[in-house]
Amino acid sequence: MTWFKRIVVVLTWAMVLVGGIFALLSSQSLRESRPILGYQLHIHTPENQHFLIKEDLENLLREAGAPWDSVTRAEINIPLLEENLRKHPLVLGAEVFSTWEGVLHVEIVQKEAKARMANGLDMMYVDESGGTFPLSAHATARLPLLTGLEDSLQRVEALQMLSHAATHPAFPGGWSALDRDDRGRYTAYPDWHPHAIRWGAASRFDEKAHKAHSLYAQLLQAKSLDSLRWMDVRFAGQVVYEFID
Repeated sequence: MTWFKRIVVVLTWAMVLVGGIFALLSSQSLRESRPILGYQLHIHTPENQHFLIKEDLENLLREAGAPWDSVTRAEINIPLLEENLRKHPLVLGAEVFSTWEGVLHVEIVQKEAKARMANGLDMMYVDESGGTFPLSAHATARLPLLTGLEDSLQRVEALQMLSHAATHPAFPGGWSALDRDDRGRYTAYPDWHPHAIRWGAASRFDEKAHKAHSLYAQLLQAKSLDSLRWMDVRFAGQVVYEFID
């Protein structure tokens, strides 16, 4: 290829690149100037946890100018709107974008609760990262109850225990409640039968669950499981338990 052909090729690609950039900028400018004719709000909620409804977000949308009838996209401060929506205590994520048809889409992802937590007289939900958020005024969820937890690390530890219990054959239905005392010792309350398990530290889950499973089998065979008040699985090689008087 001669030097002349090389120059032609380079200039051709340069023109294509400049043309593409110009088209992109023109398209963006045209999009910014197109009128918004309305908006659609969609809330993505976890199954059986419809805590957040559209009315909860109406004030935030109105403050941003909703319903945005015949205003341009450039007149809407979308980054600020997204930021304000994410500040709502039940919102995990928010994205706002417009289409060529002039519709502003507001997409909301609601937080998912993994457990309930009681802290004194206050009740709240706990998410998978150990964060907390308030109860909903519109719906409730049947979830395990956590008590005695002081920070997110303790909450994550407790959630991990609940997750293990939910999949272990010793505990059909998992645990309905889990309490932690000020020395870090847990007491679990299985969902399938009204008794307490003095669990101790969070460690050695499988070993302790196996002890509980073995005791259940023994008491079922003896037809005395209904009288079980509590068991203690903290001690090596044994299970201590007590019956209802």
